Amino acid sequence: MSDFAGVTVSRADIARFAGVKRPAVTNWERRHADFPRPVEKPDGGPADVEVFSAAEVLAWLERRVIPANARRPGEPEGATYGDRFRASLGGAPAGALLKVVDRLGGPGAERLRGDLSQADHIALLLTLVYARGCLPDEWEGIVAEARRLPRPASAESLSVKLARAVRSGLGDEHERHLLALSRNLAEPCLADTIRLLEDTGPVDRSEHARAFERLMARYGDLIGKRAGDFFTPRAAADLIAKLVVDPGTEARSLHDPFVRAGELLAAAWETMTETQDRPIVVSGAGVGEHPLALAGMNLALHGASADLWAGNATPSAGHDRLPRGVDRILTNPPFNGKLGEVVDRAHWRYGAPPPHSANFDWLQYVVARLRPGGRAAVLMPDIAAHSANPSEGRIRAAMVEDGAVEALVALPPQLFTTTGIRVTIWLLRHPTGSCDEILFVDAGGLGSLVSRNQRELAPDETRRILEEYRSWTAARTGDGTFTGTGGLSRAVPIEKVREKGYTLSPAFYVPSGASADARSAEPADLAALAARLADLHTRARDADTEVEAMLGRYGL
Repeated sequence: MSDFAGVTVSRADIARFAGVKRPAVTNWERRHADFPRPVEKPDGGPADVEVFSAAEVLAWLERRVIPANARRPGEPEGATYGDRFRASLGGAPAGALLKVVDRLGGPGAERLRGDLSQADHIALLLTLVYARGCLPDEWEGIVAEARRLPRPASAESLSVKLARAVRSGLGDEHERHLLALSRNLAEPCLADTIRLLEDTGPVDRSEHARAFERLMARYGDLIGKRAGDFFTPRAAADLIAKLVVDPGTEARSLHDPFVRAGELLAAAWETMTETQDRPIVVSGAGVGEHPLALAGMNLALHGASADLWAGNATPSAGHDRLPRGVDRILTNPPFNGKLGEVVDRAHWRYGAPPPHSANFDWLQYVVARLRPGGRAAVLMPDIAAHSANPSEGRIRAAMVEDGAVEALVALPPQLFTTTGIRVTIWLLRHPTGSCDEILFVDAGGLGSLVSRNQRELAPDETRRILEEYRSWTAARTGDGTFTGTGGLSRAVPIEKVREKGYTLSPAFYVPSGASADARSAEPADLAALAARLADLHTRARDADTEVEAMLGRYGL
């Protein structure tokens, strides 16, 4: 961006360089409060034309991915309007690393992965992208070694050099993991891969981060059901981050108690650093050294220095390093996991969860770790919002009455590659002691299929959801009124929630235009259906566990 210091552009220039119609720029400026502001006109410029800093516009456009139906021939998936803008101004071309990563993660993999499985090959590529983006000195030595092959190399092999380079940032376990992978990968194949990545030329860190995310999505596709241990879809991560990060309020700490591969923390970090200059303490806990290493790489490529540690599958299992008093918590914990051995009950402010499900162990833990004024977003299966289990019903009611539940947003099915069940975002806050209303957003009808079993939210759909929430919060502070949007949102008084037996599924409150009886079932009928659904979830989970065990016995 320093290449464009002092360069100014008009709105017409922005449209031309970004490859959009002139009204699109006006629309960006009107809809987005963070769009760059006009700057002082240079001497000799037209008096009636406002101009903007090209560097500021580039930084803003680099965060806007070009939709698939608007990409030009040759533009890779994930290309941004900033890529076009930079190239139009004569800056260094962007996207070269993305193209190479796409090739290495797809058709180009067969020649270079040796005896590695496809998933292990992607795991290796993730590490190489991290080393290239975050360890410039070590990467220079790795590239030099790769360019010496096939001539006799130094006493230290190329794979050992790579493993030792990442040990300081990712730990001994990841070093051992890389060394284990290298047994099935010939040095010339690794050297060729490194040279291909290096030959893309100068690449900024943001493109490294996008390349890493692209590989993560491919990794999730390859490991299938096990991806549930790692990944939150990008669309969901972006929405959660924007819902929980208030542009008008600074936060000092950010935490994810089930960090997976760092997707939520990375999205929240990007959102927070766009709106505040104060340093942010980032932390997370995860299960397994491999996902923790992925999270560390992901966050480092986004520029976040994070304190990550090994956690547990449930908060009540104990060994929690996180002190009370976090400003923002975002998490996507395991859905409907069993409670297991209980060591720590201190966060069970609203009651003991049932042994068969840890959903309300997680929800209560998050509330307990928020400081006054703190806010959180937790992804939960929809069953948590309307389960007929008596223990869960009592906890849900107590959380509502204590003012811990702010809003619920139902997401479309099939956002997650590993499950088609409906998922709901719980927006929580430090308890206020009372509740007058709850916002419900039913986005279940949004999104479009991008494959046979994968659905995505478009940027404008994410913006619609976000605008509903922000309009509601603005109305609560006296800035305007909130009437809700038919088929999408509704603010429901606490009296109505009580009448519904503290059922919190947005579908029960937001009119959808369907027949009246679709939303007016008797509470007893709803309870019976919820109990049946919970039983089916339990059976499905047990079946998945048995299948995983059987596959494990065959080394799969």
